[in-house]
Amino acid sequence: MKFSDFKSVEDVLTQYPLGTVKAQFLPNVEFSPSALFIEDLNFTLSMQTSVESEMFYREGFIFPFMQQVWKRHPELKVWINRKLAYKEELTGEPDYFISALPKGPTRDPVGKPLLAVAEAKQEDFIAGWGQCLAEMIACQKINADEHITIYGIVSAGEFWQFGKLEKETFTRNITAYTVHDPAKLLGVLDYLFDQCEKQITNTQHYE
Repeated sequence: MKFSDFKSVEDVLTQYPLGTVKAQFLPNVEFSPSALFIEDLNFTLSMQTSVESEMFYREGFIFPFMQQVWKRHPELKVWINRKLAYKEELTGEPDYFISALPKGPTRDPVGKPLLAVAEAKQEDFIAGWGQCLAEMIACQKINADEHITIYGIVSAGEFWQFGKLEKETFTRNITAYTVHDPAKLLGVLDYLFDQCEKQITNTQHYE
C-alpha cells in the first residue's frame, strides 16, 4: 500500500497493531538561530496569504528549519521526495526522511532511514499522522532492528507535531511546536537529529 492510503493512525493500526501513548519525550531545549534566519522567517510569515500552495509551506517553513539543524549534523542525509519502500507492502515518497549520509559507492544510497516527515496538507494532522506512521513502520521494517528508534514529524508549516516508534509502541509527544517560537522548534529538531546521529554511530548497520 502507499503511505498516502492511510488516512489516520487508526487506519494504520488495523493492519499494524501497536500500542499508542501520549507522553512528553522531547526535552525542553532551545537552539537560537541566526539573525538572518529570523529575518527570512519573518519575511515569509509577512508574505503568507490564506490561499498558499502546499509547496509554499514546505519550502517556506518546513525545509528551512530542517536545513538549519542539518548543518550541525554532517553524518546525516535529508532525502526529499525520494522513494522509500518495504517490499511492496509499504511504499511511497515521504516529503522528507533522514538516513546516514552515504560514504563511497553503494547500491543502496538511502541506507537505513531513521526519521520521516509528512506534511499535514490543509492542516489535516489526522491524515498527516496516518501517512507518517505508515512511513515510520516502513523505516522500522527496513532497519529490521528492534533496538533502533524511528522518529516522525508531521508539520503544517507553522505548526509541528512529533512522535517516535519503539518496538511495538507509537508515542506522540504531548507538546506541539510552532515557527513562532523558533528557538524551541529548532531545539527539538536538533535533539532528534542528534538522536539519529547517535544511532548511526552506535550500530554496525550503517557501515
